[in-house]
Amino acid sequence: MRFEKWRARVPLVDERCRFWEENLMHLAKGLRPIRPPAHVWQGIRLRLNLSRGSPQRRPGRTWAIAASVLLLAGLSALLYWRSTEPGKLSAVATIATPTGTQLWEVDVYRTSGRLIMHTGQVPAHAADRDFELWALPAGGKPVSLGLMPYSGTAQRTLTEVQKQALANSAQVAITVEQVGGSPTGQPTTTPVFVAPLRAAS
Repeated sequence: MRFEKWRARVPLVDERCRFWEENLMHLAKGLRPIRPPAHVWQGIRLRLNLSRGSPQRRPGRTWAIAASVLLLAGLSALLYWRSTEPGKLSAVATIATPTGTQLWEVDVYRTSGRLIMHTGQVPAHAADRDFELWALPAGGKPVSLGLMPYSGTAQRTLTEVQKQALANSAQVAITVEQVGGSPTGQPTTTPVFVAPLRAAS
């Protein structure tokens, strides 16, 4: 296809495609395929002049098909996203440097059990290390909330243990661990960042 050749030839196009693939395709996980009614496909074919008896390629046909596919993918992702909205924001933690540079924002949605992490400016780190987020429940041991993203936004569903730990925490912390996170289930280093977990207004 012309679009694929363009993508292979122009690095910026390939970069944008990969960005949207990484950020949208995971939204379709778990969706069951649904066969659309026959009249839907018939309408698409008519609008794109894709009659079966016409083998002649029409100008702009490739672009029309590509645009239609992207539109359908975008609408599917939007519908899926709306069906899985996290709900009302319960608490927020802003991870920042002493000078005020925001590194991450952690949003907690207790009702739906979601945790959403937004990346700001990631601090320098060794290639064989990851940043791990911990809830610090009062009177209890730290509970891992997973690894921090290095770009964009990451979302995860909390376990019952994680939800309970966050409910009893006034702070969260970040430690530097081996790639993949702590092998012991507990921090193996001193926290490099500690931030208050404040109620969302």
